[in-house]
Amino acid sequence: MEKKRVLEAVFIFLFSFFILSANIGGLYIYSLDEAKNSECAREMLEKGELIVPTFNYELRTDKPPLHYYFMMISYKIFGVSEFSARFFSSVFGSLLVLITFLFARRYLGFYTALFSVVALLSSIHFSVQFHMAVPDPYLIFWINASLFSFYVWFKEKREIFLYSFYLFTGLGVLTKGPVAIVLPGLIIVVFLFLTKNLNILKQMRIFQGILLTLFVSLPWYIAVYIKTDGKWIEEFIFKHNIHRFSAPMEGHGGIFLVTFLFVFVGMLPFSVFVVQALKNAWENRKDSLILFLFLIVVIYTGFFAVSKTKLPNYTVPVYPSLAILLGYYLNKIKNSIPKSIYTGLIFYIILSLLIVAGLYFGIKGEKEISDLSYLSFSFLLLTVGGIFSIVFMKRDFLTSISILSFFSILTSLTFFFYTFPKVDSRNPVAQMLPLINKKKDIRYYGGFNPAFVFYIRKHIPKVDKNHLKTFLNKRDTVFLLSRERYQKDILSIKNAHLLKKVKDLFENKTSILITNKLK
Repeated sequence: MEKKRVLEAVFIFLFSFFILSANIGGLYIYSLDEAKNSECAREMLEKGELIVPTFNYELRTDKPPLHYYFMMISYKIFGVSEFSARFFSSVFGSLLVLITFLFARRYLGFYTALFSVVALLSSIHFSVQFHMAVPDPYLIFWINASLFSFYVWFKEKREIFLYSFYLFTGLGVLTKGPVAIVLPGLIIVVFLFLTKNLNILKQMRIFQGILLTLFVSLPWYIAVYIKTDGKWIEEFIFKHNIHRFSAPMEGHGGIFLVTFLFVFVGMLPFSVFVVQALKNAWENRKDSLILFLFLIVVIYTGFFAVSKTKLPNYTVPVYPSLAILLGYYLNKIKNSIPKSIYTGLIFYIILSLLIVAGLYFGIKGEKEISDLSYLSFSFLLLTVGGIFSIVFMKRDFLTSISILSFFSILTSLTFFFYTFPKVDSRNPVAQMLPLINKKKDIRYYGGFNPAFVFYIRKHIPKVDKNHLKTFLNKRDTVFLLSRERYQKDILSIKNAHLLKKVKDLFENKTSILITNKLK
């Protein structure tokens, strides 16, 4: 029996890694967040720096350093590349799937655990999240590992899990700050209150736990405070935490319901059963585990619904708990299928067609990639999966669920290996890099796409207006990165020559590459 469970765990991890690492080395580090995080880790490794994060060799205050450390390890092992920047994101995603399986299996049985894994790996958004070189994959793992550890201790009173809870919390704080304490803490207090177990707080060794959490996270915060004269702490706390919650950042706002929509769309295809799953969870709330998972989903999602800054990645930590609730519901009905399942699948088929149409017109509306609008039809695989799932539902429930999952995973793999690479190759960084001699003097004026720093791998200084003419009048070849809004000012200089202009994909900005005409 023990050998069987070990083989299950190994298979779950490897299968998850196969999906979550699909073509991570074949896609450009292009998005703003990926570019800044990947380059920051590269610069820290280059300088042998473990305390002060920098981007373009200037202080970066967005995030604490734990994910940089993992990237640096990966760079040391594999070299600096797209693959190495994303490698540990995929590893942590696979570990998250594994602990979700083990946790669900421990208390709810094999089939619920299996359905939970299927629901997670069928989510294209889940897969996308763990393909990215950003801190979120690490935070998502730490938060779920800490919450699962707490519940195991709550149920079994094994102290190793209590200390694991505090350890994972500290690692979360070292990954993304106070959010790793605030939300899990709120969930636990509400859970203990509703189960009339607040007195158990006395058994949680809170003082020792706080010391462990601080031991893991505080030394770096003290060190960065000292080395930056408090600037890093001030900007991180006020700009990237308090302000991000109280006001929309970088245009990422939206109405209250947007956050719930993020979760619903993000957990497709199995989120079409989410209403039934949450209703079933509420009806079974006397089971402490089901109540705990329900509270994780509701409180976490509700918190970010209230937050002024709204992004799809903020609610991904609820996916494992929601997946278990979906698995719990699917296991319950597998021998007696309600009509609502068919309704959900029909809705999914309609929704998948709308997704295809939305992608088609979205790509068609982007001039630079409008000829690639045919790629949207690859998402018809979702529709096919929904149709076949309905056809097989009456014959065999497990086959039907497997088909639904298979076509969603196939869509995900098609996206990473075929669909997105074609779009990705049209980004301005990919278009302009072959034109740039990295050994020459490269600077920027006004603004530029941060991904250039990762690929050029050296400081790109800023040129101000007063020195722009002098820079472009140099006798040696120079390159200037900028934006279209500054093009007129730059080209008014006699020696300036526009090498390339490319619109940033799905953004309103357009990148330009300028060189000088040598006399």
